[in-house]
Amino acid sequence: MEAPKTGDYSLTRTFNRALIVVYVVSILISLPITYVLTRREVYNTADMDLKMLVDMVGAIRGVVKEDTRPYFLPKGEFLPVVVSSTVMAKTVAAKFKKAQPDYLIRMVSDNPLNAEDRPEGLEAEVLNDMRAKPQPAIRTGNIRGQDYLISASPTKAEADCMLCHGDPAKAPEAITAKYGKTSGFGWQDGAIVGASLVGVPLANTNSIVMMRSLIIVGIITVLFAIILLLLNLSVRRNIIGPIVEITGTAKAMSLGKHKQPLHTRRRDEIGALVHALELMRRSLAVATEHIARLRKPPPGPPK
Repeated sequence: MEAPKTGDYSLTRTFNRALIVVYVVSILISLPITYVLTRREVYNTADMDLKMLVDMVGAIRGVVKEDTRPYFLPKGEFLPVVVSSTVMAKTVAAKFKKAQPDYLIRMVSDNPLNAEDRPEGLEAEVLNDMRAKPQPAIRTGNIRGQDYLISASPTKAEADCMLCHGDPAKAPEAITAKYGKTSGFGWQDGAIVGASLVGVPLANTNSIVMMRSLIIVGIITVLFAIILLLLNLSVRRNIIGPIVEITGTAKAMSLGKHKQPLHTRRRDEIGALVHALELMRRSLAVATEHIARLRKPPPGPPK
């Protein structure tokens, strides 16, 4: 009877396919996990920077309200940068912007002295939200082409603000000479007249995820390639090789070649198979000898 062909099935190929499936599953699982963890890291880092920046702007405004303004105004000395917390914050923000151009510090108003402070796009949306719900808020958005994590707080007109933003006829000459008398006046005490926006840049999450994913895929690929190589070597040495030898011995036995005993020191399943095959070889040898004796013609009568 013809021996069955083994070309359609291979233990090595089966192991390789199983390992490839594990590899693909590992990639499919690792990529979304990488995205989630990277996004969380990006936002946590931005949130820490944002809190620090908000505290800095608040400290600058506090210095003006509590220290410089009470000192200079009673003396009749008017210097916008030391009596206006907004001007002081903007001045510091401008210098900070030169050192850290990616960060955002904006004091916007739809009725500003300086036309540069008019809100644009998302800034106008934030200002409207502040009027509808006058409380600090944190949100993400794009301002002038950059994605930010933004902390926004309403700017409420106070009595001290009326000196510069009340009646333009009574405004300090330093203000009207610089900004004119057509905008930035007529504020009402207690009204939400603007919003302060502090933003830290949000790194491009997709780019970071892509870079980290490529690194992870590369590491997994190298590891699986090494495992695949070692597994193939181990399978060929410990399974395929012995099975091929046993197969050859079994074929030889089927052709009547059963004189060569089988030996192995292995104590695993392959060793048990060799031991069973050796027992079968011995039984076959005994049976063959017995059949040979039965077929031998009896001796003739003595002459």
